[in-house]
Amino acid sequence: MASTVGIVNAALIKLGEATITSLSEGAKPARLAHAVFDELRDSVIQAHPWNFALARAELAADATAPVWGYANAYPLPSSPDYCLRVLRLEDSEAEWKVEGRRILTDAGAPLRILYLRRVTDPNESSALFREALAARLAAELAEPLKQSSSMAEAMRLLYERKLAEARTADAQEGT
Repeated sequence: MASTVGIVNAALIKLGEATITSLSEGAKPARLAHAVFDELRDSVIQAHPWNFALARAELAADATAPVWGYANAYPLPSSPDYCLRVLRLEDSEAEWKVEGRRILTDAGAPLRILYLRRVTDPNESSALFREALAARLAAELAEPLKQSSSMAEAMRLLYERKLAEARTADAQEGT
């Protein structure tokens, strides 16, 4: 069963570091991983329209319309499926723009969107995504843990390879 600690340990192993048992440990690797993990997970999700992170929503218009430029504003989903990135509007050719946590558009309600949601349970993601995330985490932790810019660069290149591999597999799931 996949876990956040498992992903962190995969990153630490890539760096030649000892593994941890919890992100709340006092050890430096655990403290650093705890500080950056959520942001890095979200950024790797935002990097590709992963099938496991896709969500659909039908949004009601906000009572407060934009001051100018568009007729309607729609609040982005926040709970339980926090919107990380809007991919497209369904059934609408209207122009749109995300400002803050709202979509501005002239399209009428309800607004149907396809978006990337925050996925906090590693078991919902693919093994290849978790490998890419571990490589991204290793790249982030290399400098503070190893004081090595060359190690950080090697981990960044590993991340790019793992990300490409995961994207390719993800793109093959569907027509």
